[in-house]
Amino acid sequence: MPQSTPASQESQRQTDTPSPNTTTSTPLSTPNSLHSSSFLHDHSVSATGKHKSAFLPYRPQTTVLTNLQRGNTEATFCPVEVKLSFHERAGQGEVTDEQILQQKAVNIDFKDNFGFTPLHWACYYGQLATVQSLIEAGANINEEAPEMVTPLILAASGGHHEIVRLLLDKGADSSHMDIVGNTALMYAAAGNHPHTCNELLSRDPDMTATNENGDTAYALAIENGSTLSQAVLEQYLTAVLSL
Repeated sequence: MPQSTPASQESQRQTDTPSPNTTTSTPLSTPNSLHSSSFLHDHSVSATGKHKSAFLPYRPQTTVLTNLQRGNTEATFCPVEVKLSFHERAGQGEVTDEQILQQKAVNIDFKDNFGFTPLHWACYYGQLATVQSLIEAGANINEEAPEMVTPLILAASGGHHEIVRLLLDKGADSSHMDIVGNTALMYAAAGNHPHTCNELLSRDPDMTATNENGDTAYALAIENGSTLSQAVLEQYLTAVLSL
């Protein structure tokens, strides 16, 4: 379950790094579907007749890069040539302006074999500069990946509040729901990302919106012990009710 952290230190995803190997390439972990990999949708019913929560902690299942790819390990023998796709480089935050222009000439929203665009990758891994460059190149900020996942949902689920702000400023649909009715605010609330919640709340979202299980963002914050997000949501609700 998500652990509470100081509000000044937004929760960040962490992964273990395996030892380098001798394969020709070890790409970033694919930003798999939120439901099939991490934010599981459970159709089981409890004794009270209520569906279990649709949320579990969201974390990449594999490492981003090996030590060798990061340059942390000296390769004294058997040099390894690392070949990453444009999508993976976007997730790594190492695409050049020239590479972006080349991809734009083909299709800046080209989807990989998993159905994700470069913008999805950059948002998933919190690469703000790359997100900015891709948007400037015309990337569709509301493009849907499998299960109706958008770049905003990926950024919100990881607590990348600066990217969330940028996407919202550029017209991202904050009320968009994924295939089981989860909004970006629900992901941010369940993941205990208070700064991200603040960014989304600034767009005056529908706090009564529920997912397929009937859970609101506030209910998900409580169910997941996301105390920081819960406090932000309570402050917002108090302010709204006092108007």
